Amino acid sequence: MMEIYLGFLAGTLGTICWIPQAWKAWSSRDTAGLSLPSNLLFLLTVTLWLIYGLLVGDLPLIIANACAAVIVLSIITAKLKFG
Repeated sequence: MMEIYLGFLAGTLGTICWIPQAWKAWSSRDTAGLSLPSNLLFLLTVTLWLIYGLLVGDLPLIIANACAAVIVLSIITAKLKFG
């Protein structure tokens, strides 16, 4: 049972760390310091982890990577719109 709490904690912290970057990109409209290829690669990574989580039925993986995908997608959108 302890491992599910550890999974949720890791997923929450890993997802939260992207929120300030997304917030700054959208509020300042300055995306010059953001790498589009890097963010696209990270989006692919979290999408693959999401698919894996769905296949194995791991709720912390599913929730964390779905949230991370949405946040990183917003960063990519900001980069394409303002970059």
